[in-house]
Amino acid sequence: MFEAKLSALDTSVTAILPVLDMESRALNGILDGTKKMVDFTNLIKIANFLQVPLTRVVELFAAALEANFSTGPVTVEKVQFIKDNFDLAALRKARLIDTITDFRHIEQRLLLRLGLKSIFDYKKPDNHVAFSAGILQPKNDLSRSVWIRAAMNLFEELENPYDFNRQGLIEFIPLIRWHSTNVELGLVDVVKTLYKLGVTVIYQPPMPSLQLRGATMAVYNKPCIVLTDIMGFYGTLWFALCHEIFHVLFDWPDIEANSYHATEDGDDIPLTVKEKDRRADDFARSFLFSKEKSAGVDRYLYDRHYIADLAADSQVHESIIYLFLAYDNKSSKKFWARAREMSPPVEVAVSRLTVPWEEELSWEKIEVLKNDIYN
Repeated sequence: MFEAKLSALDTSVTAILPVLDMESRALNGILDGTKKMVDFTNLIKIANFLQVPLTRVVELFAAALEANFSTGPVTVEKVQFIKDNFDLAALRKARLIDTITDFRHIEQRLLLRLGLKSIFDYKKPDNHVAFSAGILQPKNDLSRSVWIRAAMNLFEELENPYDFNRQGLIEFIPLIRWHSTNVELGLVDVVKTLYKLGVTVIYQPPMPSLQLRGATMAVYNKPCIVLTDIMGFYGTLWFALCHEIFHVLFDWPDIEANSYHATEDGDDIPLTVKEKDRRADDFARSFLFSKEKSAGVDRYLYDRHYIADLAADSQVHESIIYLFLAYDNKSSKKFWARAREMSPPVEVAVSRLTVPWEEELSWEKIEVLKNDIYN
């Protein structure tokens, strides 16, 4: 019907897109029934363009969705595929699924969160992490792959329209640190600005046994950063953000070529990756609160006024200083206890950015994120 209308008007899809006020990807996703989450007003626009009742367009779209996304029976082959590719116990613990025995439920939840038409379309992200291959740890390989694939799906749905502005990012970096002093809105404000610089940043909840602080991915040839909560420290969010920004600035060609770079802990990570991560760590530490500034501060561990004044002078949240002191004295339990005591809840900083695993990544949720953060 759409093609016939174009032919009757002697025009092209490119010419009609501005009239419809739609992006090409959104239009194609509706026409071929491959986009599960759609703006309902786009269906109205298509109905008006075709001059047919809206109900007719909805019926056709629903039929296309059913043809593309019908899961069919839960076969033995499908059950085995799910068991082989997903750590069901970890996914249940993360609350992505409610059970490890109802495979129809498991399949539906995975399809929705990972943006798949068929469970057999699922593939682990390429093992070519930027800089080197083969850094996966067997104990978390399956969960790690799901975590990365889910992040990629959200980045694809957000589809940042801004071009990557490297120079703009360099100019914005000095302004990032003081945003950490605003626990409720600081990270959100930074994410909003980075989005307009062509760098999409999301927060994704952690998964059990997944030793990840963050990752940088190439989605639609633009840098995308995903942060997570590895230990429950507010300061770690800012450290991970600065770490990944360093990779965007200095390792982007490698990341773009290899799809993503994950920042994780482990003894079996190749030296090439460790060296690049060490440089990113050094950058994040120096930028937020350097080791030189930390020297001698440990004796003021319980002098909150002193550290608060030091944090204010450094334009950084005081909990970041406590976190670095704990890291510098990693064998001392009292430093870690103090860092935990002085750390604001991570949930306060990321609540507006988070799509909990138990929630469906619906079109409504995507629209909320776009209207609130990513615009």
